Amino acid sequence: MCRSGSVYTLRIMVLKLSASGVWMWWASGTVVTVAGLWLWWAAPWADGNDRWKLAARQSSVTYGKVIATGERDAWAFGWDILGIAAWLPVADGPHRPTVFHWDGDRWTKSDFPVQHGDVGLVAASSPSNLWALAGGSVLRWDGRAWTIVREAPDTAWALAVVGDDVWIFGDHKAWYYDGTTWSESRVSFRTLRVGARSASDIWALDVDRPFVHHFDGRTWTRLDLSSHLPKSPPPSDDIPPGPLSPRLFAITADPSGIWITGEIGMSSFLLSQTGSGWHREDTSAKAGRMGRGLPPVHDGRGGHWFLGSTDINGHESALAHRDLFGRWTRVPAGGELTSLSAVPGGPLLATGTIGRASGVFRNLP
Repeated sequence: MCRSGSVYTLRIMVLKLSASGVWMWWASGTVVTVAGLWLWWAAPWADGNDRWKLAARQSSVTYGKVIATGERDAWAFGWDILGIAAWLPVADGPHRPTVFHWDGDRWTKSDFPVQHGDVGLVAASSPSNLWALAGGSVLRWDGRAWTIVREAPDTAWALAVVGDDVWIFGDHKAWYYDGTTWSESRVSFRTLRVGARSASDIWALDVDRPFVHHFDGRTWTRLDLSSHLPKSPPPSDDIPPGPLSPRLFAITADPSGIWITGEIGMSSFLLSQTGSGWHREDTSAKAGRMGRGLPPVHDGRGGHWFLGSTDINGHESALAHRDLFGRWTRVPAGGELTSLSAVPGGPLLATGTIGRASGVFRNLP
């Protein structure tokens, strides 16, 4: 009996020790988990990182766009999902535009006369002359309030604003506003993107062919860029290889020249005209895969900023810079950025997400 009792007692002790061990392990794991959550919440990258600082915590503009209109003036556009889809993960639904304004000190939500749809095209010539297409309407900010100017054309694919002049381009059509009245004209191409330096110096990319069209104030002239584009993608082990013919995505026309981004296969390239003739350079090794549809951003010194990447799919963003002399630098962003704009004489602004922070970010020098 004594031996049985001893064995019984020993088993109880083992069970107690085991239970104690399990409890101690669980308690330790709980402490580690709580501490980890606290560190995650308090981590510096909760508000960005050492390269990008969160300027406006607005998740609705994460996949939207930002545009700087002055040294102390900028706008961010995005959307909220409406209805039950707003509560369901990865579900989409009807959208309500969200618009935020920066006055140099803070970001505030702006009254917007369109309540449904997305904000599509945006362009500006000054802090008091900002135009946007949203919810089937053409809207203007005059420095005091947003107003609906007219109904948006059904096929509005590009927007340019120079001074008081406004152009909307679509499927073989162009709509022009001279500050007083609108006029409609037919063009020989479908416009993908447009860049303008003046009312008599407008450049438009063609949707269907590797052409760029130039307007001199009276007529359009077509330039075939085929001979300046790569004929085939560089060798790659990536699957799938991507399109085997070059495609043009975005254009910027500024005092330094004409700058066009494109892609063939999984490789990005830059086409430029800074004097006579066009020049092409492969940018994959210098900037990574570039964001499609995002135009080069002039730095005010003859160079340009690009949203590049560090991965083949272009999800891990990097800030790439090409200076006046053609020298490149690339710095990982630490997250995914979706749009880029430069404040004249000030910092770069971007929308996107870094860590668990999302909204508008300001680049730190």
